[in-house]
Amino acid sequence: MISMVHRILVFCGKKYARRIRCAYLFAFLKSLCQNAPVFAAVWIFGKLTDGSAALSDVFLSAGFLLLALGLGAVFQNLSDRFQSSAGYEVFAEKRKEFATHLRRLPMGYFTAGNLGRISSILSADMVFIEENSMNIVADVVSDLFAQGVLTVFLCTLHPLLGLAAFVTEMLAAGIAFFMNRESMRNSAARQKVTEDLASAVLEYAEGMAVSKSFCRTGESAGELRQSFARSRDANLTFERQHTPWERGLQILYAVGGASILALAVLLYGRGQLDSASFLGLTLFLLNLFAPIRHLFQLDSRLTIMENCLDRLDAVFAEPPLPMDGTKALLEPGRADHEIEFDHVGFAYGEEAVLSDISFTADRGQMIALVGESGSGKTTVANLLARFWDVGQGEIRLRGVSVKELPLETLMGEISMVFQKVYLFEDTIFNNIAMGRPAASLQEVEEAAKKARCYDFIERLPYGFDTVVGEGGATLSGGEAQRISIARCILKDTPVIVLDEATASVDADNEALIEEALGELCRDKTVLVIAHRLNTIRGADKIVVLDRGRIAETGTHGELTARNGLYCRMIEAQERMSGGWHHEKEAEA
Repeated sequence: MISMVHRILVFCGKKYARRIRCAYLFAFLKSLCQNAPVFAAVWIFGKLTDGSAALSDVFLSAGFLLLALGLGAVFQNLSDRFQSSAGYEVFAEKRKEFATHLRRLPMGYFTAGNLGRISSILSADMVFIEENSMNIVADVVSDLFAQGVLTVFLCTLHPLLGLAAFVTEMLAAGIAFFMNRESMRNSAARQKVTEDLASAVLEYAEGMAVSKSFCRTGESAGELRQSFARSRDANLTFERQHTPWERGLQILYAVGGASILALAVLLYGRGQLDSASFLGLTLFLLNLFAPIRHLFQLDSRLTIMENCLDRLDAVFAEPPLPMDGTKALLEPGRADHEIEFDHVGFAYGEEAVLSDISFTADRGQMIALVGESGSGKTTVANLLARFWDVGQGEIRLRGVSVKELPLETLMGEISMVFQKVYLFEDTIFNNIAMGRPAASLQEVEEAAKKARCYDFIERLPYGFDTVVGEGGATLSGGEAQRISIARCILKDTPVIVLDEATASVDADNEALIEEALGELCRDKTVLVIAHRLNTIRGADKIVVLDRGRIAETGTHGELTARNGLYCRMIEAQERMSGGWHHEKEAEA
């Protein structure tokens, strides 16, 4: 338990650890005040037994008890001021530190499993530590001091009484050691089940629309029900295996108390213990081991907290992407190439995704990445933005490796329009102004007009002050996409990355989005991922990917003349398009 207190202090950092240690003094003084009735009782019994008690002694005892009560409240208040509020202050900073660390992790970390872990840490682990850590530290320190004071007091009555109490405390500590080891093992399994449950809840909620569309909401909840059952069983197992140790401790306290009482009777009968001391001992005998009993009752909370800290530390131990680059970029147009992929290779764990990818993009050029699903197109775009770091080779922006650039510099040069748009639960103005937070209303409106979303925004109940649902749920896919383009227009970076920006919208929205993209990409260097022929036909260079390698490179005309993979892809697309039009004509 002392090691756990030390770990909490280390976790809090030097700034708060000093404050918490200052609280130890007041915890000790509070312990003395809490045991004042014992001291007063022994003293007044001594007066009564030898016949020297007077009315003044009664008033003195009463005054002493009142003073102890008042001082105990003052010391408790001072201890709380130094210590209890520190938990909330620490975690106000730890949450920011946690968010900053997550921001620096590679995107590969944010898999479905890790999302459940992150959710569990934020919603359960951090809350538990925040609400319990300082109370546990206070209770551990206070209980240790209180038990120490009582043991010393027994020694003043008779050394054998103090020794008996000490032996009982050591036996209790031995049982508590094994109880803690058992609890740690079960607590780890319990926390893992909690993490799995969070993942299952997230997966069920995210897949609700699909489940409803196939009338399988009951069947799809099977895994969720199993997760709830595993959580129930893990908690019951934890309590079932912890209870015998608690029962053993209670028996030990009873045996220890009875042994001390028997020893006191023996000493009293031999005249080695006076009447006042004997009476005082019998008064507080039932509460003799109350502090250590309370101390070891904290064991389950301590083991849960230790596992919470382990899980939190495990995330903090995840290596972030190095972001301490110091190099500066040349002005646009001053380098040989705006973008350069130089023999780039990349793997997700052991699975190779890209191999020997090399191409360049000059200022103002449009480079189209095409290929079958899983060929590595999106990975190429994400590596440019340093969502991951390359495994081999190098990516350069205006001649400088992206690893050597400060992240703020790199992302200040790139805007990305994703196929799956995410808008925050905030006003439309703030969602667009993410591109440039200091932008004025006029600048935001101008960007909205260029993105072809001004008209529908003005029709909303509160215009630009309308709050959209989380993820843009209150807007159509095309409307959300145009707002995402508006914020990229406002950001006004020299490099644009388009990842299937028109893949999931209807024909009416597609025309508006293509107009908006035309505004966004004017005079920019564009890296576009697309399947549709009309999107890539006019590209300055088309890079055809096949299973993570470059199969062909050239313009649309050059590639069609080669009659290679690109040509076969175009023919397949035209057959599909022709079949669609043929069916439409037949219906007409």
